[in-house]
Amino acid sequence: MTISATQHAIGALKLTSLYLDHPSVVSANTLRGACAEAIIHLRANHPHADDLGRLWCALFAVLPRGYLPHVTLTADPAAPFACLITDGTGSVVDRQAGKTIEGITELIRLRLPAGRGEVQP
Repeated sequence: MTISATQHAIGALKLTSLYLDHPSVVSANTLRGACAEAIIHLRANHPHADDLGRLWCALFAVLPRGYLPHVTLTADPAAPFACLITDGTGSVVDRQAGKTIEGITELIRLRLPAGRGEVQP
């Protein structure tokens, strides 16, 4: 049976509480090693996870006031990012999947009304 990245992370977190309660049972080096291994597995599982914040900020910067981006990762390596845009009432106004942050942002910007800082007619 293969241990998943999530199971590695859970195991490392359990070692943390054991180390804090009983430092003589688990050494700090063992705890550091388990945490480092869990981080490696989590990053390998979702290599673009660090970019989700950048995608959210890029979309938020071009959306009209009151609109919100909702971002996620997909399992498709050709389009690892996806987003859903909602208006002030929570209704979905657009959705897009793509390979790059810049590409998704530009497509959404072109589809929606003028965004922040743009003069609206």
